[in-house]
Amino acid sequence: MKVLAHRDGLFGPIRVLERHTDRTRLYCIKGSVQTMVRPDGVSVFGYVHAAKLLLVQAQTVLLIGGAGGSLATMLARRGKTVTVVDVEPTAEELARTYFGLDERVHWVTAEGIPFVEQYNGAFDAIAIDACDSNGLVPPFDEADALARLLQRGCPQGSLVVNVVHEDGVPPRGRKLASEIVERGLSATLYQALEGWEGNEVLHVRAHGPTDTLASCDYRERPAETRSYLMSLRAITLGKGPRP
Repeated sequence: MKVLAHRDGLFGPIRVLERHTDRTRLYCIKGSVQTMVRPDGVSVFGYVHAAKLLLVQAQTVLLIGGAGGSLATMLARRGKTVTVVDVEPTAEELARTYFGLDERVHWVTAEGIPFVEQYNGAFDAIAIDACDSNGLVPPFDEADALARLLQRGCPQGSLVVNVVHEDGVPPRGRKLASEIVERGLSATLYQALEGWEGNEVLHVRAHGPTDTLASCDYRERPAETRSYLMSLRAITLGKGPRP
């Protein structure tokens, strides 16, 4: 690996690496890879492609957690109006300099929840990718916080959450989805049965179905993502309090 950049970040050292074999670039915080992108700007993480498919109907999208900005770029190229909110002061510079962040992406350096609470309007969808090596960072790992975020930021739309599943740790997604359903919302959890990623993707809505991940031509996706995407299992937990 070639080191392209090094910064002292809020949550530890940030490194931008480039793989010698194919020039794939990585955005790393400590030992955690936050972004992994081909030279054409397309992510090689399957969960990013799953999130993009879940957001296909949204025109205005807020991303909480940017890192290298791969999902933001992929959405902007599809004509979406994309805003990224990331608390890390150096993230935007790294995303634009080393990861080819699409120039149409609006980036705000701020805390995600205060930004949404102060925002004058609503989005069609919010995607949360605020994780460290232990998984979702607080308060995004709490059902109440996610429910409030949906209600305030995209009450008629979708909340899409990357739920990191680390090796040796029990999966968090099913429990979090159940807690969300107990608060009267609809939730579908997507789990991959194959592939090298442990990420689960949670889709939450107040109105309308959540088992909406559209099929696609997987041959157009990076090879690293195909096993993940083709083996996704949708677990829909319904809506409203459990009996």
